[in-house]
Amino acid sequence: MTTRYLIPYTLGALLLAGLVLAGWHSYLLFHSLAEIFSMVVSFSIFLFAWNTMAFSRDRFLMVLGTAYLFVGFLDLSHMLVYKGMGILAVEGAGHATQAWIAARYMESISLLIVPFLFHRRVNPNVVIALYSAVSLVLFALIFPLDLFPRCYIPGVGLTPFKIISEYIICLILIAAGIALYLRRAAVDPVMTRLLLASIGFTIASEIAFTNYVSVYGPANMTGHLLKIVSSYLVYRAIVAHGLLAPYKSMFRELAASKNELERYSQSLESCVEDRTRELEESNRELRYLSGQLVNAEQKERRRIARDLHDSIAQTLSAIKLYMENIISKNSDQLGKEDLSALEKIAAMSRDATHEVRRIIMDLRPAALDEGIAATIDSLRQKFNGMYPEIRVEKHVSVQEDQVPEDVKTVIFRLLQETLNNIGKHSSARVVKVVLSGEGGQIRFEVTDDGKGFDPEAEENGNAGFGLAGMRERAELSGAQFYIRSRQGAGTSVVVIWPAESARGRAVSAG
Repeated sequence: MTTRYLIPYTLGALLLAGLVLAGWHSYLLFHSLAEIFSMVVSFSIFLFAWNTMAFSRDRFLMVLGTAYLFVGFLDLSHMLVYKGMGILAVEGAGHATQAWIAARYMESISLLIVPFLFHRRVNPNVVIALYSAVSLVLFALIFPLDLFPRCYIPGVGLTPFKIISEYIICLILIAAGIALYLRRAAVDPVMTRLLLASIGFTIASEIAFTNYVSVYGPANMTGHLLKIVSSYLVYRAIVAHGLLAPYKSMFRELAASKNELERYSQSLESCVEDRTRELEESNRELRYLSGQLVNAEQKERRRIARDLHDSIAQTLSAIKLYMENIISKNSDQLGKEDLSALEKIAAMSRDATHEVRRIIMDLRPAALDEGIAATIDSLRQKFNGMYPEIRVEKHVSVQEDQVPEDVKTVIFRLLQETLNNIGKHSSARVVKVVLSGEGGQIRFEVTDDGKGFDPEAEENGNAGFGLAGMRERAELSGAQFYIRSRQGAGTSVVVIWPAESARGRAVSAG
């Protein structure tokens, strides 16, 4: 035994020895001190439980504290009417013993109920009302109505009801101890051990009270000494331990909730990481499938453009040349109407040929086969022909083999759409087209000195300039798409392909 426990146990033994000596001198003094000690403990438990109710989620403490409050009142009535006290007109061993049995029934049944209230919410007003009603009934049966069963007869001793009740109370206490042990995980281990020890001493006390004949006899004194020890252990479990170790008793559930929250947080982080990885994999698969689809579209565009060029375009050109040849050779032999009809057919053939060539260019510009620099030049010349007042400057510093074919197609489409927007809406005078490559990445930028606009409003569809389509086309190719513009400060469209996209890992859109 360590010094930590030696001193309090020694003091406790000395106090019990002092009570025994007081009992030899005056049993009423011993009995009053023993009951006062038990009542102080009962009232302390109630005050502790009631005042910590707002901070503690262990509502069973409130039930236990309320039970001990009314047990203390019954013990007080037991002391006041004890034989020889002379305080109240109602006096005698019979009434005192009845109050004792009533208090022990209430205490044991409450201890049995409490383990089943762990982690349950109870209404304190209902609990107090219930205990108040039961206590009033017991007081009425014992004192004014005198209907409570007899427990002690002077000159005879204990009645069978009292003895049987003591054994029944012991059985209830044993059941309470078993219930508490089975649910020990919900309560602080130290509190559990102290409560189980208290229940054990209470059972020993009840057994001692089954054997006395005189209310002043040794068996009665032994029972009260054991009751003092039991009350002290309850005090240690609820009040002292609860105050000295709040996180182990009053806030035990809070600590458990914190641990559970930490475990849940870790689990949630793990789930988020897993879902993020799954989402990234899904995005990669989606980008790959989108790229495959667009790649197939580009191949189909090239096939259709080639077929148009090799079939319809060649046929139309042949028809045009044939008609022009007929007109030039037979103009003197043909009538005016026939000549006019042939000239119209030739003109229609020329228009159809130009239209087919335009469609071929839109499907797959021939300049792409000559390289990205030639493609930019082709669009620049076409734009200058439509808007001669706007100067287009080209700056290409990337090697041709650094730009994948799919990226070239995206650059062509983006530049085509951007120049179209500039010509229609910007009122610009100078446009700069920059294509560069550093560190494996490709940077494409088109800047004008026009009137500018609000990119967010335009991209949300307010003006329908096709910005959303441009962004989607660029991002499908694995690029990062930016638009910088404001009123009166021009516009800059920037598209950056990271190194891995530039190497062709992401298949582009066309």
